[in-house]
Amino acid sequence: MHCVERKRMELTDLGDGKGIGGHITLEKLAIPGTVKVVLKGKKNIPGMDFIPVSFDCYGHPNFTSEQERLYSFKEEELRRELGEEYTPGAVIEYEEEVFDKLRVKFDSIKGLDRALFNLESLNEALRDRKRFHKAYPKEPLNSFVIFGRYNLDEWGQVWAIEAPRTVMFNMGVDVLDYDTFKSNIKEVFSLTHDKFVIPPADAVCPCCGKKFQMLDVVFGTVKRIDGKYYHDACWCNYRKLLEIDKFTRQLMSRIYKESDYKFELLSNGYCNEDCCSHIPWFLFHTIDGDIVMGWRKRVISIEWQGNYKPFDMKELFGDEDVTKWEEGEKRGIHAWGAEKAFEYLQKVVEAVNPDYSA
Repeated sequence: MHCVERKRMELTDLGDGKGIGGHITLEKLAIPGTVKVVLKGKKNIPGMDFIPVSFDCYGHPNFTSEQERLYSFKEEELRRELGEEYTPGAVIEYEEEVFDKLRVKFDSIKGLDRALFNLESLNEALRDRKRFHKAYPKEPLNSFVIFGRYNLDEWGQVWAIEAPRTVMFNMGVDVLDYDTFKSNIKEVFSLTHDKFVIPPADAVCPCCGKKFQMLDVVFGTVKRIDGKYYHDACWCNYRKLLEIDKFTRQLMSRIYKESDYKFELLSNGYCNEDCCSHIPWFLFHTIDGDIVMGWRKRVISIEWQGNYKPFDMKELFGDEDVTKWEEGEKRGIHAWGAEKAFEYLQKVVEAVNPDYSA
């Protein structure tokens, strides 16, 4: 069936590591090779064609971030020139794709169990569930749980289950219908998109360079950060090393010569949950005394320890509208970001060691 729609291009995360770009969501499944996108002009104002750079699983077009900006510029030009005559949105013509795969292959326990053979077959089944819902939005899918970690819902979405997977482990099964899972589990659980991730079949961890395997899905050891997929252990180590670099080379080495300080890693002093436990705090041993530093949400906590050379907090930081404290010989302040932390540290060094320069 030939389809014509008027839709606007939106800037969005294209997913699967493609980054940020333009996207147009259509009403039906589309055959990618037939999609034509035109921002039409009127009178003597020329229009503009947009050639998709890729397509999502529905056959809907993706564009580069530059194309999205050009689209916005052209749309604004048309709006200024045409005034009330202007109708927003591009005209998209395409041929509808008929979805005719056997439903039992992706919407039954037997079919999904076969799909768990490898990441390629699993991703194909998940795509087919999404495409079926797009083609037949009034026909809900069956809902399942796989590996006790992922809920495949009635609308083709995948949710992470915040609960122990003991039910399915004890039953010795990989796939259960959702109602059976709920009736057998005793713990309270919730659903989220963030906890566990199923990577594409060809995804490679950018840290170790290894392709993901089904075992990574089974054990829920994949993270998705800024559109990229990482092994959980790889990401935690990389994030830890990033923090070490930020607090040493990029911050303390601007205050003290590298020969004039050493550091120890401390456990996170603000949050010990999985989201933050891999991000260390620091105990710096400097020629002027010890300093403890680490992130508390969006601020850096700086605490000069009792053996640090004395200075007057009110004199140095009396005008700073941030959290400050003095407990015995310890003095502390919260800095909004690394540059502010540098400013505070430098100000203290100039007060206690005025002839020193890094």
